[in-house]
Amino acid sequence: MFHFREEHLTDFEVRKSIIKEGYSIREVYYESPYNRCVKAFLIVPNQTSSHPAVVFMHPGQENRKSFYKEATLLAEKGFVSLIIESPFLVDCHQEGKQYKKFIQTIEPLVDIQNYTQMIMDIRRGITFLSKLEFVDANRIAYVGHGFGATWGGVLAGIENRIKAFVLIAGASKTSSWHMTSEHPMAVLIRSFLPPERFDFFISNLRKFDATHYIKNAAPASIYFQFAKNDEYVDCDQATSFYNTASSPKKITWYQTDHGFSQCEEAFLDRHNWLLDKIGLPNDIFVTE
Repeated sequence: MFHFREEHLTDFEVRKSIIKEGYSIREVYYESPYNRCVKAFLIVPNQTSSHPAVVFMHPGQENRKSFYKEATLLAEKGFVSLIIESPFLVDCHQEGKQYKKFIQTIEPLVDIQNYTQMIMDIRRGITFLSKLEFVDANRIAYVGHGFGATWGGVLAGIENRIKAFVLIAGASKTSSWHMTSEHPMAVLIRSFLPPERFDFFISNLRKFDATHYIKNAAPASIYFQFAKNDEYVDCDQATSFYNTASSPKKITWYQTDHGFSQCEEAFLDRHNWLLDKIGLPNDIFVTE
């Protein structure tokens, strides 16, 4: 296991705020280790209350906007959301259309410091949320997809301020994925790194395998959502993730791909689950 030590949150800045009907969207920045400035959206219901809160971390192929719609719908139910940008990715723009891609070189993906960074960014986000007067620090949840779910499994074993986790299409052993997966990204990394460097990378990455941590998640509740046609995470990785996790836990499989494309069922399931665990006990999430 790797030991993550959270340092004091030194700086936080709101650079832009947009008022919507029922909630506001604030573009925020805060400091994190290694001189990184973390970008995030903070979405806050307009009503004065002590709100439950959700921290979101997007999948590796997307950016913080991937959870934008979910967070705004949760705001209508009285939830505060913090949607954090991963340290692995950069924004690209073409003819006014924004999209996300992996950094041109794969170097950031084999830099162990980035994995530590991701955990620290999330923990500092939780520290920030817990200090807001309109957030109930006893009702904070975490939702991660892909990379966000994999590192959410690590977070589950070290972060006792989170009461509930939703982990979507995460891998239980990232080191095994890099060694055995036939996905083009895994093959590219194996072919790119000299054998000695690849072995060094794997030996360090094993410390971050979620199975070392998620067994210690209790008393937090964990909801696993997996795709039957996942091109990244196979059945063995998914089953290992669930079986290793402490209870209470729940698992649901969906007829979709890694990105959970067009999977409204999963979207509704996790929102109802969040409402049950940290929201309004008898409320039901519905869409128009």
